Amino acid sequence: MPLRTPLEIAQALVRLPSVNPHHDPASAGEGLVADWLDAWGRSHGFDTFRQNVLPGRDNIFFRLRNGADHPHLLLNGHTDTVSVAGMIIPPFSGNVHDGRLWGRGSTDMKGPLAGMLAALLQLRESAATWRGTVTVGCVVEEETQYRGILALIERKEPYDFAIVGEPTGLRVVRGCKGAFRFSVRTTGRAAHSSEPDKGRNAIVAMAPVLEVLQDYFDTDLRRFQVEGFTPSTGSIGLIEGGSGINIVPETCAIQIDIRSVPGQSWDETLAAMQAHLSRKLPASNGSFVIDPPLNISPAFSTPPDHPLVRTACEVLGRTHSETVAFGCDASKMAAAGIPSIIVGPSEIARAHTADESIGLDELEAGCDAYVRLARALLPPN
Repeated sequence: MPLRTPLEIAQALVRLPSVNPHHDPASAGEGLVADWLDAWGRSHGFDTFRQNVLPGRDNIFFRLRNGADHPHLLLNGHTDTVSVAGMIIPPFSGNVHDGRLWGRGSTDMKGPLAGMLAALLQLRESAATWRGTVTVGCVVEEETQYRGILALIERKEPYDFAIVGEPTGLRVVRGCKGAFRFSVRTTGRAAHSSEPDKGRNAIVAMAPVLEVLQDYFDTDLRRFQVEGFTPSTGSIGLIEGGSGINIVPETCAIQIDIRSVPGQSWDETLAAMQAHLSRKLPASNGSFVIDPPLNISPAFSTPPDHPLVRTACEVLGRTHSETVAFGCDASKMAAAGIPSIIVGPSEIARAHTADESIGLDELEAGCDAYVRLARALLPPN
């Protein structure tokens, strides 16, 4: 019999590797998961659609129409995961012990996605309790460049509400920060390391840039603030430079991650950073170049009094909604005009960890939450 429970579905998904190729170039991506989902949906008789996004990497959609096209609720999850490097448990075992399902993606976000699929089955079996249309979107490429959700949006389906299943402990999250990532480069002049005075060391030139950047993060960047959100932040995550220990390095580059608040533009932020660096660095430091962002994810904020937010808080017994510092696909849907929130089982602190897992009770609670949210947003009368 085709798998039906949140645990059965989540376990099957965790056992299928789907590491984003940007995290591991040897990975084939989400193809195995897409094939499994396609077969699962057809075996259960759902209207199942497949959308090619990248070679071998497809979005999968399941649609359940119950008496009307609207209201139309989108439950959205992603099928890619981060790398398994450094994990201290078998990443694709799908083992169950100590009341938890273990493995990469169990929390982020194959577990929440499994809850959505199991909820779709329950909604079909209780058609008298709701009226409208539910779509479950299973999209690729969330962990890096968001091309899966952008392809979903390009279909121009008339969604009235969207719920993204990132792990929030089933708290109602109405907004998240954005992100833009870019490089800063310094250039030197190569020379033999036995005569370093004949070259110009690009790594040494980067050292004061790092100090001034951190000063910018701690002062000017924090001035980008919006009520309900923590201030904008910056982090230097990668550095590389040089080509050999016996060569004065000609180039050095760092990669920066800025977390933005609603209304904060990347070009304004980078212009302010450029001005700060130019003002603080001595002329003798040499030149530096700030590259355009590698990718940009907007922030979003659904008003706390929006019917979607209010209904979700009532259904889930929450006195208030929240915002979070991490980014996700909800911001792209909000930017496209689709009212969106984030609700999912488990906690973001368990995502991307060396021993990622999700509680079996959390899987069940997530499924139950999605069923109740769908019924409240798609009332039978």
